[in-house]
Amino acid sequence: MPFISVNNHRLHYTDSHPDGAPENGLTLVFTHGLGSSQNYYFPILPYLTSKHRCITSDTYGSGRSTYTDQPVSIASIAADVVGILDALNIPQAVVIGHSMGGLVVTLLGSEYAGRVKGVVAIGPTHPSETLASVMQKRSETATEGGMEPLANTIPNQATGSEATPLARSFIRELVLGQNPKGYAALCRAIANAPTVDYAAIKAPFLLIAGEEDKSASFEGCQRIFDNVSSANKELEVLKRVGHWHCIEAPEQVGRAIEEFVAGI
Repeated sequence: MPFISVNNHRLHYTDSHPDGAPENGLTLVFTHGLGSSQNYYFPILPYLTSKHRCITSDTYGSGRSTYTDQPVSIASIAADVVGILDALNIPQAVVIGHSMGGLVVTLLGSEYAGRVKGVVAIGPTHPSETLASVMQKRSETATEGGMEPLANTIPNQATGSEATPLARSFIRELVLGQNPKGYAALCRAIANAPTVDYAAIKAPFLLIAGEEDKSASFEGCQRIFDNVSSANKELEVLKRVGHWHCIEAPEQVGRAIEEFVAGI
């Protein structure tokens, strides 16, 4: 089981091409959302790994990256992504993030421009009072009752009308497998997320939104997209898809990223 040590903690990760990206390929680094793990991205990796180096990791406090009571924030998660690049001697990468990970990759595009070849934000959350309130309540739920109450509701409430029972069961397993303390800490990180300077993002930019996403509203996604300064930016809206895009519609997401990356 591969782990990498960055910023005083150990992150579980996978690397499709440890010896470097294929010829003419790029390195893609993936950051998942709250209540998830790197496994969220595995349904889309078959569309990408034949041509590109794909690195996935469990964010500190999620999945197999053990929570050890260290402080965690959107900025610290972004620093961990840069730490992974440093540890693997990767000068630049396309950064791909879902939900909370969307906050991370927009921050990376804004503040670490020299390390970012392109940005893909999938259902990115935009900081707001409403988001902070929802995250605070989820933090309290996880702290008081563990993950089961959330695992019993999120798979149905946060998916679109065409999500399959298999997709919902996968989401349930991701949520149920979280450390409640780590989950609560990440909820607080989102609640306290900084407002990203989207205008500072000049790298090629792709935003993938779900038409039926109630967690990352289309209004928030549109605001992010409109304020990004990149001359090469695209907005893809997936019909009848909720917030768990890579699980609900892996072919659509995989193809969209494949085509976007080909144009960088």
